Amino acid sequence: MHGAMQEASSQRDLAELLAERHTVHLVDRRGHGASGALPHPGPPHTVREADDLRAVLEATGATSVFGVSSGAIIAARAALVGAPIDALALFEPPLVIDGSADLGALSAFDAAIERDDLPTAMGVAMKIAQMGPPWMFGLPLPVLAAASRRMLRSPVVAERARALVADFGVVRENADRVDDVAGVTARTLVLSGSATRPYLKRAATAVAERIPGAQHVVLPGEWHSVTQNRGERGRPTASRRCCSTSSRAEPRSTRAG
Repeated sequence: MHGAMQEASSQRDLAELLAERHTVHLVDRRGHGASGALPHPGPPHTVREADDLRAVLEATGATSVFGVSSGAIIAARAALVGAPIDALALFEPPLVIDGSADLGALSAFDAAIERDDLPTAMGVAMKIAQMGPPWMFGLPLPVLAAASRRMLRSPVVAERARALVADFGVVRENADRVDDVAGVTARTLVLSGSATRPYLKRAATAVAERIPGAQHVVLPGEWHSVTQNRGERGRPTASRRCCSTSSRAEPRSTRAG
């Protein structure tokens, strides 16, 4: 399950590596890739997307889930509501704890979306999520909006940016609810990078501490893009070392819904 500003194909390189020992289904969440035409989930976003994941599991027979960023929150929530999950790998779930990220800025994001100002919304999103090097998300919002305007010339980037409404919905709905994951019974691996943002480190540590028997692996020198394709600044071989266990088959793409 991919995260924000991604789609199923964003983890294709990792999926191909894992396919040496697993059958891998790459899921396009609603509003992304092949699932882009599906009705976008409204609040509560987490419930709808957890239901989508359950449907994929029931259709494919899969029982292991690898969730990336907001996709990790959705995977954990699906496990909590009884989806048939035996094993979870959760990469840097963006669970906000005691104001560890500035969700107050979401009002500016909401306002930009309301007036269909996608460049400004994307710039605000960069600041909230603290993506990229600190000098970049530390730039003034008009500068980030101008840079976003150029990126949004790509239809794929524009589609992913519009879907940020759901990703921030998931983050907002799960803020200060990290204790909930104590109810996860699936065998769980929590992954994070040593170079990632402090709020993501804090969240990964908190999740691993609360899920009974969870293992927490820190990838030295890696940050939030490590699971992505090589062409998207990822290092899938670093992720694969922690996530490969058994069986062999080809990766498949799966449309949500």
